[in-house]
Order: sequence, then structure tokens, then C-alpha cells
Amino acid sequence: MSDKSWKAFERRIAKRHGGKRIPVTGERAGADCDCGLFVVQAKLGRNCPTYLRDWLDGIRAAGARREEIGIVVWKPKGARDDDALVLLSLEDWQDLHGTP
Repeated sequence: MSDKSWKAFERRIAKRHGGKRIPVTGERAGADCDCGLFVVQAKLGRNCPTYLRDWLDGIRAAGARREEIGIVVWKPKGARDDDALVLLSLEDWQDLHGTP
């Protein structure tokens, strides 16, 4: 039987981070992968708002010109600054944290 695409994605993400996929047993509490310092929830097939992708592509290009890593920090109006989200590409994430 072939692996479901979402399950295979979770396995690949776990492997890239030197971790392991957490089986769906009711004990994962939202975590798909355990990667040591991090637990990861991997999403496949969800639509990312186009504007976030555009912003990330733009700042990554600007960062590349400066030999720096571009990130987007996004906060909905009315939210606390501490609740803002940081968006960066998986490739840049691994450049920062290395590969196990």
C-alpha cells in the first residue's frame, strides 16, 4: 500500500531535521514530528495567503543581494507583538540550524 502524501511529507520533514515522525495514536497533541529541540506540525495542501508568499519571495531576494537571510514577521492588527509570526523558507531555516 502506498504512503499517503501528507504522511510522506511528515517523514521527509522529520528526516531533514534529524527527528522522527510521531504516529497518529492520539498522543501527538498536534505535533507531527519530534526533532529534539523542536516539535513540528507539518501542513501539506493548505493554501498560504498569496501576499505572505509574495512578501517572503521579495525579502529573500533582497536578502540574497546582501548575502543575508530574508524573513517576514507578520502580526494581525490588535495582536500582541509577542504573538507575531516569523516566516522563512525551509532552505533558509536549515542554513541557520544546519542538518543533523
